[in-house]
Amino acid sequence: MKKYFYKALIKNQKEQISGYIDAESPRDAREKIRQLGFLPTNIYEENPLEVPDNKANNPIIISSLSLDEKIFFASELQVMLSSGITMLEALDVILEHAHKQKVKLLAVDLKSKISKGATFSDAIKSYEKVFGNVFIGLCITGEASGELDKTLGRMVNLFKKQSDLKSKIISMSIYPICLVLIIIALYFLCGFLVFPKIIEAANVKPDDVPLTVSWIIDSCNFIFHNWIVVLVLLAAGITFLIKIWEQSSVKSFFDKLVLDIPILRDFVRFVNLASFFAVLNVSYEAGIPINSAIEMSATSISNTVIRKQAGTIELLTSKGQLLSQSFSITEFVPPAYNVMIATGEKSGRLGEMFRDIALAIDKNLELVTEALAKAFEPVLTVVIGIIVAYIAIAMLQLFGSMFQAII
Repeated sequence: MKKYFYKALIKNQKEQISGYIDAESPRDAREKIRQLGFLPTNIYEENPLEVPDNKANNPIIISSLSLDEKIFFASELQVMLSSGITMLEALDVILEHAHKQKVKLLAVDLKSKISKGATFSDAIKSYEKVFGNVFIGLCITGEASGELDKTLGRMVNLFKKQSDLKSKIISMSIYPICLVLIIIALYFLCGFLVFPKIIEAANVKPDDVPLTVSWIIDSCNFIFHNWIVVLVLLAAGITFLIKIWEQSSVKSFFDKLVLDIPILRDFVRFVNLASFFAVLNVSYEAGIPINSAIEMSATSISNTVIRKQAGTIELLTSKGQLLSQSFSITEFVPPAYNVMIATGEKSGRLGEMFRDIALAIDKNLELVTEALAKAFEPVLTVVIGIIVAYIAIAMLQLFGSMFQAII
């Protein structure tokens, strides 16, 4: 008997379920699922993953988790804890049903530490680089207040928001990347095939080949014969740029420069504000004091200029300044959001205002993303037009040389 993982729909309903079933073959598994009253949509054999029992206290090292893996772990844990299942039992379930080896290893390690008397927040502290200090801080607060399940639910929403933002940026990049790849393919096609064939067929002498055509052919041949050197130089260049970017002074300069470019400025600002208010809303509703919540939220900001403004807000509020006044002084957000914060302070509904501001910023981010994509298209079109024009001119010059050779 083999073990199959399946996804299915409950008959006469749109709700999707998933689980495991023992069967001889996928066909047999599909038939058993139908007998249970479900409509199977996806079935595949579950490959058993080797998971160490950690009895010998072997150290388990997990350097990173993808957003999907974080969402799976936090959501599964939240659902089971909210249902009254104990932490150890919840980790056992995750260990049994997780599809990714890293998640299984994480469950093994956490279970081992908790079995020895550690709390969940103590056990998860060693994974700060994996989950981030926001997740760890909220887990500590949530467990201390007895609302760890609610805190995990808020973190799941935060992870999903980060995943949505990442998807938007990727989808926005697909079109220009495809165009660039097409142009690169056209360039190499002309350099390797079209131009050499024309020169050979027309018996054009090497001295008569136009310089524009020679440059294309020579550059393509150089890349083809020295592709290892090109890759090494490209990797070295990327590494050098990363090292330069890691220098705080260089990053600060470019962060400030980006905020001086009109459309790009709005995009960068709203991306950072979206992260800030999402974390601020989650941390404040989890019961973290406002100063600590602002400090924690500031760590989610990647732009050093905007992060410095957030640090100024935390400093002003710690000195007794009203939160709305601190936001207004630093010009951290547009004036309309300052009014919402002031209203939340007066009415005692500050958490709701943070949530509403986060939603409003998400909508603005969508508009700015569309505007940036539309603004980027003409620039990309001009660059591609220049390259195509160069190839066309080279082609015309080559035809001219060919006709001269014939005459």
